[in-house]
Amino acid sequence: MKIEELRAILLGSDVGEKTEILSHLCDVFESYNNSIDNFRELIIALLDYGIKEENSEIKEEIFDAILTAATYKNIDEINFDILAYNLDSLPEECLHSALTTLGFTFKKDYIFYLTKYLDHENGGIRADAMNAINEIEGYWKKKQE
Repeated sequence: MKIEELRAILLGSDVGEKTEILSHLCDVFESYNNSIDNFRELIIALLDYGIKEENSEIKEEIFDAILTAATYKNIDEINFDILAYNLDSLPEECLHSALTTLGFTFKKDYIFYLTKYLDHENGGIRADAMNAINEIEGYWKKKQE
């Protein structure tokens, strides 16, 4: 997929088209194809538009697509700082995907952002934050063995 095409769709007003392209991206991210053209740029574009999107359903679908990519593909080369910096501005519906994605980066720097959610009023979000922190700490503990 071309980045320009994705940007044009995400900037547009056609909710159906946005939903369709995000569903397609989830399918691509779940596939066995490990050489997705422009993968890094796709994720960066999704992060950018996910933060800016005002339609809560589309916003949630964008972050679900990012989590799908983080679950099935190598995200080591992607900088997720924009996600960490903007966690507080995300609606509750997006926090599961956002917190879990940060956990899958295995970057210790993100523990600071995740710990703020250990006291969240929503038990599911508290659990997601704890799981993400455990994912990062477990990765580094195993690497030291």
